Order: sequence, then structure tokens, then C-alpha cells
Amino acid sequence: MKPIYLDYQSTTPTNSDVVKKMLPYFSEVYGNPHSSNHKYGIKASDAIENGRKKIAKAIGSDPEEIIFTSGATESNNLAIKGSFLYRFKNHNRKKIIIASTEHKCVLEASNSLTSIGAEVIIIKVNDKGEVNLRQLKDKIDGEVALVSIMLANNEIGVIQPIEKIAKICKEHNVWLHSDAAQAIGNIDVKVNSLGVDLMSISSHKLYGPKGIGCLFVRRRPRIRLFAQIDGGGQERLMRSGTLPTPLVVGFSEAMEIIDKNLNNNISKLKLFRDRLHNNFLKLDKKMQLNGPALSKNRLPNNLNYYVKGINAAELTESLGDYVAFSTGSACTTGNIEPSYVLSSIGLTKEEALSSFRISVGLESTIEDIDEAAKIICNKIDILRKS
Repeated sequence: MKPIYLDYQSTTPTNSDVVKKMLPYFSEVYGNPHSSNHKYGIKASDAIENGRKKIAKAIGSDPEEIIFTSGATESNNLAIKGSFLYRFKNHNRKKIIIASTEHKCVLEASNSLTSIGAEVIIIKVNDKGEVNLRQLKDKIDGEVALVSIMLANNEIGVIQPIEKIAKICKEHNVWLHSDAAQAIGNIDVKVNSLGVDLMSISSHKLYGPKGIGCLFVRRRPRIRLFAQIDGGGQERLMRSGTLPTPLVVGFSEAMEIIDKNLNNNISKLKLFRDRLHNNFLKLDKKMQLNGPALSKNRLPNNLNYYVKGINAAELTESLGDYVAFSTGSACTTGNIEPSYVLSSIGLTKEEALSSFRISVGLESTIEDIDEAAKIICNKIDILRKS
């Protein structure tokens, strides 16, 4: 039996229409998009630029503000390191502010800069994962180069008030970066409404291919970055390397499809998520939801639960052939420590190790939702009695 897939925040299946759109660019339009002296290269370049326009349209930016990368991890590194190094050298700003619940790559990229003089300030969150705006106001000043706060959390689904954060940043001429990898396709994301200066996107989180993403870099007012990959400077001197035409085509097609169907998709995801949640509560009243209430500032596809007395790793691994879900962020797989996100919202080590994340997607079905709830709750009951 094929396992029921409920780990959509880890990755999504590539949309079949996206795959079809990509195929010609592997064996027919295979020119180097940076070779402008012949038709093969020109056709590939046209495909790249058309893809750039599609992505820009979806998030309300200019095409020139889209810098292609290998994914959100590279985008986050470029945004944090590139902007800090520029502002440290040119504006004498040495501080970076991040939230305690940021993705691992944001934490690591920021901390790596302490070796050259950066001061990293960690902002706390409340028991729902919401950023402490009062602490942000107290800590931000003219020495801060960058604030980096993710738009939506990858473990507990909390959506941060980026618009309010942006206003605080602008009062001090501080640049704002947001990791939007989990948000795109699940909520409406427009860069000008949010007020962000830099924003990271990942294709494989929105039913596009893996290995491609982008960084939005605002042009008005101009945000400048120091490149982190040396080479030909293909992406407006901010990022070097030959762009993978098939992946860019797939990424942009996925963005266009997601954008066109966003409202219907959100309604569908909420239906699946709420049904799964209600099934869990009917079958096991002891399960406790981590993060915001479903009716509040939470992603429509995310659920995260604490189950007292259960080892979540044992639960997810024992059901791996039946239901695919996880103990938290797949990007830190192999770490036996409790989730730092759950610890940040006040869970004890034991509670964090007894928590799991489960996420619905556009290919989920009512039948799968109902069956998965029964399988998981039955296993929890067995583990409790063992």
C-alpha cells in the first residue's frame, strides 16, 4: 500500500502540468541562456525572462527584482550575508535581528557573521510563536543592518505580522528580509503590501521542481548585496552560475498556477486541515495543538500536536509505511535534540519530543484524511499501552 502523504510542508509533488512545461527545455531548447549569439541561447534566455515575469507578477514585484537561486537556503544566505556585508562596510551597521524560531539556515547564516564583528540579537516569541514586537522596538536602532523574520513558520504554521515589523524597520532605515518559503501558495503574498526589502521563495514548496528558488531584492529604494558566489555574475552581479532553464520554467509555471488558484486552494486546504483536526480530537481528546488556533494567524495546511507520553520519533517512524508525516522540520533530520521552535514557545524537552507536525496538501483527499487520523490515533493508543 502506498503511504498516505501528509508532509506537504517538507516538500510537494511537482504538478503534472509543470512537468510537461519543463520537458522541452531538457532536450529541445537546451541552449545556455547566457549565450546570446545564437538561437539556442536566445530561446533559453527568453524562457528565463518569461519565467522571471511570471514570478514577479505573482508577488507584485518588478521582473528585475527577481534573482534566481538554488532554493530558499541559498536565498536566505544571500540575503543575510550579502546585505549585512554591504551595510557593515558602507553604513557601519553591525547588528542583525532575528526571531528565535527562524529556519536553521537563517540562524546559522546570521551566527556565521559574528566572526567578522556582527552582533546577532534574538527576539523572543510568545506561546503561539508570535514575535515580540515590543522587544523588537526596544532592540532596533541605527546600528542594525538587517531584520530577518520568516513570514510563516515551517513547524507550527504561525503567520507573523510582517507589515507591522516593516513599519518598525523603516523608522530606523533597517532593511527587512523575510523567508516566505512556507507562505507562498498558502496565503496571499505581495511584497509591496508586506513592505519587505528582501524575500526568499522555494519552488519545491509550491508544487514546482526541487533545486530552484529566488530572492526578491527591492530596487526602489535600492537594496544592495555583496555576492556570495564568485563567477560570471549572471544574476545582476548578485549571483553567479548558469541558470537551469528547465527548473526556472517549472518554478515559474508552478507560481503562475498557484497564484491563479490561490483562493480556491486556501479553501480546500482549510477544509482538509480542519477535518483532520476534528478527526484527531474525536479519536483522542488528549492531543494538544501547538501554535495558534486554527481560526487565527495560522497557515491553512499546518497542524502540530503534543501527545503526552508518546515518543514522536517512534510514532512517525513506526507508521512510515502507512502515513508520511514528521516530528518537525525535515531540514534538520538526524538531530535528536527537541525542536528549538517548540522550545521557544515554552514546551519542555519532554513535550517537544512528544510532538509531531502533519500538513495537508492539494493532492490530499477526504478519504486519506479520515484514514490517516484512524491509523495515527490507533498507533498512539498502542504506544500508550506498551
